[in-house]
Amino acid sequence: MVEVSREYTYRVAAKIDFGVDQIKEISMAKNFACTVSDKVTYDAVQIFGGYGYMRGYLVERLYRDNRILSIGGGATGIMKEIIFRFIL
Repeated sequence: MVEVSREYTYRVAAKIDFGVDQIKEISMAKNFACTVSDKVTYDAVQIFGGYGYMRGYLVERLYRDNRILSIGGGATGIMKEIIFRFIL
């Protein structure tokens, strides 16, 4: 899933380089990447168990950073609204 997210992002970036307007595709790529990132970091926390929530462990920091980045870059609800606007 991570590789799919990365490839999708690269394809959208390549289209932007050619001057094609990609607002819907950017929102779709970001929404997909955030969903994949949430799943991966959540699974990592589950694997580590209680240590996944303790400060000082890398997995805790990654999980916390992931939550902030997905909100700071535009919440998934906003991304979905942008996508729906372009589809309709």
